[in-house]
This record gives sequence, C-alpha cells and structure tokens, in this order.
Amino acid sequence: MRKYHEEAWNGRNPDVIDEYSTDDFVMHDPMGDRGLEGSKEMVQAVLDGTPDLEFTVDDLFAAGDRATIRYTLEGTNESPSYLTDEPTGNHWRSSGISIYRFEGDKIAEQWDAFDYYGTMQQLGLIPSEATEAEGGTGAEA
Repeated sequence: MRKYHEEAWNGRNPDVIDEYSTDDFVMHDPMGDRGLEGSKEMVQAVLDGTPDLEFTVDDLFAAGDRATIRYTLEGTNESPSYLTDEPTGNHWRSSGISIYRFEGDKIAEQWDAFDYYGTMQQLGLIPSEATEAEGGTGAEA
C-alpha cells in the first residue's frame, strides 16, 4: 500500500493504479464513484493542479482482505485541477482516510473520506469561518 501511494502520488504516475488494481476496480468517493480510468484521471488532475504535491502516509494497517491508510496531501494550486477551473495560487493541506478491499494481491474496491470542504476553503473556493467573521468572501483569504 505504501509503495502504491508513493508511486501514484509522489512518483506522479497514476498509471500505476492499473498494476495494483483489479480490472473491475471501483473507488467510492464523496465526489462520486469511479472505475480505473476515472481514478487515474482524478489523480492526474490533482497532480496537474498541484505540481509540488506531497503525499504523506500518516497511518497504515491491514486485517484480512482490508487495508486502511490515513494520509495527508499538501501543495500549492498553480494550475487548473480536480477542484479548480482556474489556479488560485493558494497552498493547501488536507487529510483523508481510504479503506481498500483486496481480491488476492489486487485492490478491488476503495472507499475514501477526504476533507474536500476544508480543501475548498483553503483554495478560496468557499468561505472559511475566519473570512466570514471578518466580512470577507473566502477568495480574499
């Protein structure tokens, strides 16, 4: 699992998802379910928008046919990305947890819980509590 994430994110190689996943792999995500191609496209869009992205494994454990990883993503939005049509120039740091189900040595299913709301606040796409309290719009942060 650590190697998979290091290669896909820090190695900037979303195609590695093919190597580690079953042909009918499904990622369940708050932004919608996606298969292999959709997952690779999402990772590539994040990488495109955040060229200095760093993926950090905070916790990793497994039991039976399941593995769980708690992680942090951090970088600067310098280009259009998964969440932005235009770059914001904002630095962001967000965390998530993914649970994986394996069939043999391949990932068959993934469930994600990622802090999209906090990420969007940091990018200035939605107001944060601090900017609301100051009478700002969030984009001014």
